[in-house]
Amino acid sequence: MSDEIRVNRPAPAVVPAMEPQNSGGGSKMPWVILGVVVVVIVVLGLLFRDKLFGGSDGKPANGQSAASSKPSGYQAVFLTNGQVYFGKMSNPEGTYATMSDIFYLQVVQPPLQGQQDPNQPAAQPAAAQPQISLVKLGNELHGPVDEMHINRDQILFYEDLKGDGQVVQAINSYKANPPAATPPAAQPQ
Repeated sequence: MSDEIRVNRPAPAVVPAMEPQNSGGGSKMPWVILGVVVVVIVVLGLLFRDKLFGGSDGKPANGQSAASSKPSGYQAVFLTNGQVYFGKMSNPEGTYATMSDIFYLQVVQPPLQGQQDPNQPAAQPAAAQPQISLVKLGNELHGPVDEMHINRDQILFYEDLKGDGQVVQAINSYKANPPAATPPAAQPQ
């Protein structure tokens, strides 16, 4: 009997055909905009890279002068025994690296005798500051030639020295005013 009961319902409205919506992410317009922005940033970066990262003229972007960042031609060579030599190195990748124009640091601890302050108790000596000096290789007792061949296995690392560093300035000062030649030490008989 359900056939006899009829309800008057309005006819369904005709909905115009619409494109199906992509439920996975909407339109592609944001991706296109993002791509254009990335391309613009890359192009601007290429155009202004000299200003951002330093130019081909050698001037770094951090404001240092070009002379301070230029290598001086001298290297500091750090050995496994703790010794450090400064000089001009060649053939660093060979079995033996060669150094010339060699300098090294010498630390001299002044003697403690006779340096006490009269106002201090006798049990507490005055603190003596060590003296650090740059020494040219070749003036030692055994009279080495100013060239050294160093086994590569004994080199921990080496680094180029800047022209305005203290070591290079001391080397240049030494070359400008070399010390007077001292007679060799007397040989024991």
